[in-house]
Amino acid sequence: MKIIFAFLLSLSSVAFSTPNSIIAIVNDTVITMDSISAKINKKTTVKQKIALVQQQIDIALQKEKIQTLGITLKADAVNKVLDNVAKQNGLTIAQLRSNNQFEQIVATVTQNLTLNGLEKMVLQQANITLTQAEIDETLANNPKKSAVTAMVHLANIKAQLIRVKQIAFFQGWIKSLRKDAYIEIFTDKLK
Repeated sequence: MKIIFAFLLSLSSVAFSTPNSIIAIVNDTVITMDSISAKINKKTTVKQKIALVQQQIDIALQKEKIQTLGITLKADAVNKVLDNVAKQNGLTIAQLRSNNQFEQIVATVTQNLTLNGLEKMVLQQANITLTQAEIDETLANNPKKSAVTAMVHLANIKAQLIRVKQIAFFQGWIKSLRKDAYIEIFTDKLK
């Protein structure tokens, strides 16, 4: 690991501020500037770039966990999403396949599906409950709209509270992955 780190560090100093320069290392995974370049512009602050790198770190840790757990996708799931992408863009699947970025589209779809699957699996471990006080407080801060019945409004409030707790649980789980990981961010490359 240290030899890999030293080698990567030497490569990253040579590639200073080039698009594919190494901006972080997560265990044995290298994160390059390319992974965040589509989301930055000249007005993007260093703090915003670091937040983007942190997101990439979380994704890298989740991908490692996916490999460790042996989570795989069925081709049908990927194909179904690709069919939807084609339809949403007014294309046939053949036209989508002929796009020169098709491989990147497939990689993005596959990554999103596996990350969503991992999140669902992790959330199955969560024992999320709501208290009446939480429900009452949220109801008080979110008055019912006239077009919605009281029952539907209450169901929406409960669903919103559950989702907030699910997000917090999952973020806590990711934080636990970070505790056991080797993470190095090269902030000088983000200036």
